[in-house]
Amino acid sequence: MKFFLQLLLPCLLLLTISCVKSVDETPESITLNYTDLPLQVGSSKLLLARKYDATEIIWSSSDSTVASITDKGIITALKVGQTTMTAKSKKYNISATCMVIVSPMIIEGKDIGIGANGSIFIIGTDSTSASSGYSISELKNNQLTKLPDCGAVRVAVSPLGMPWVVNKAHKILKYNGTGWDELPGLATDIAIGANGSVFTIGTIEVSPTGGNNIMRWTGTAWEDMLDCAGTRIAVTPAGIPWVVNKSGLVYQFGGTYLWSAFNNVTASDIGIGTNGSVFVTGKNTGEGNPDIFKFDGVYDWSNIGVTGGTNISVTPDGKAWWIDKANLVHHQ
Repeated sequence: MKFFLQLLLPCLLLLTISCVKSVDETPESITLNYTDLPLQVGSSKLLLARKYDATEIIWSSSDSTVASITDKGIITALKVGQTTMTAKSKKYNISATCMVIVSPMIIEGKDIGIGANGSIFIIGTDSTSASSGYSISELKNNQLTKLPDCGAVRVAVSPLGMPWVVNKAHKILKYNGTGWDELPGLATDIAIGANGSVFTIGTIEVSPTGGNNIMRWTGTAWEDMLDCAGTRIAVTPAGIPWVVNKSGLVYQFGGTYLWSAFNNVTASDIGIGTNGSVFVTGKNTGEGNPDIFKFDGVYDWSNIGVTGGTNISVTPDGKAWWIDKANLVHHQ
């Protein structure tokens, strides 16, 4: 009997093994929801590996300075360029890739203001009310964040990064960090120098060819500046105003009551950076975007050879940002 059992046991074992279904160890291939993904700077998308949980995947970017990816597969575009995202299985030797092509961030706006600390604020294209104007947003780390409870048509930024605006009803308001304080007086444009000097173009026409009155903020009231008129204004780091008038002429305040004209350029807007760089947008006379010119510091203006625009501001290091007739924001 013992001998019989010894002979039977191997047969039973063989029979048992033959009845067990073999386990298929061949993994499912990784299929991504994107193989080519265009993104604008500042935007994000979720990359999915179908039939796999994100925790089963090792995510990586071939150039994380162009676009990064988290351990959950969230891609964030950081700068213009291209990079390859790789999804690799933690368990199996399989992977899949997605090519990410990052283009410049497309921002629409009506006006732009840049402070001496580099803060950038943009008047949007979405109307907040018929009497106030359009939304106000701060552009920071390639993200636009709307400020509350205000609309405007023109914006300037203080050295500490606080926006001052003029709204559609010509009211002047400044942001205090949580809300808006209304100042006395009315204006059509506003500018702030790197030293904190604030100037506006008022609402009173003082010349049919020059435009409206120019005012300087004393800290408590507006003081009229004589012998000149304008439609747009900018301020040097030392607090000297430059204006563009109704005829497109550019004037620089001489420090007393005199204004010096630049007769070799006509303009529609002007911007001055913290380093003293002066840019103007050419006079708006046709269907296309006016050219943009930079002052050489002495007398001449050079065309910087870019897609033109109508409203302009300048960064602390002297780079121009401008808005074209289609409300698109550009910069050097």
